[in-house]
Amino acid sequence: MKSKIEVAANIVVILVAVVVGSVFLKDRFFSTPPEPNEVKAGDKLTNLEGWDWSAHDRTLVLGLRKGCHFCEDSAPFYQRLTTQQQGGSTSAILAVFPDTADAVKEVVQSEGLRIHALAGVPFEKLKIDATPTLLLVNRSGTVVNAWIGMLSPRQELEVMKATTEPTAADLKLPDPLGKK
Repeated sequence: MKSKIEVAANIVVILVAVVVGSVFLKDRFFSTPPEPNEVKAGDKLTNLEGWDWSAHDRTLVLGLRKGCHFCEDSAPFYQRLTTQQQGGSTSAILAVFPDTADAVKEVVQSEGLRIHALAGVPFEKLKIDATPTLLLVNRSGTVVNAWIGMLSPRQELEVMKATTEPTAADLKLPDPLGKK
């Protein structure tokens, strides 16, 4: 009798293990991953308190986080970028952090960045999931381009060109379709 109970208990334990394992495997390997909430070109950004997108032809938003080693490793590029911006570009640079304004100022000052404005903003508001994130935004608040993560030299060149090359608005070119 004892051996029949042991066999039945072992079978129940094996069945429970198979059911639990199959549920785990199904969720782990066969479920669809959630859609990333990553910002992309064409996204319209909500207004940030104290920032007017229409005041500049383009705004480069630097999404940085205190303690982010990729942000710190990218500091020489940001220094070159902000120094270049001082040469009369119509682009503005806005640094956003999920931290307090004091933490933001500390990071920007320690890295020697010359930017137009600082903002402590919940990153969810801008759909920033990773740092560093660079967003090129037009005067209507629409993201024109997005660079996420530490940039390659080619991507750094893209950002430099995108923030300094004149746009039609910069050149005051007439609309080829004659619209105003």
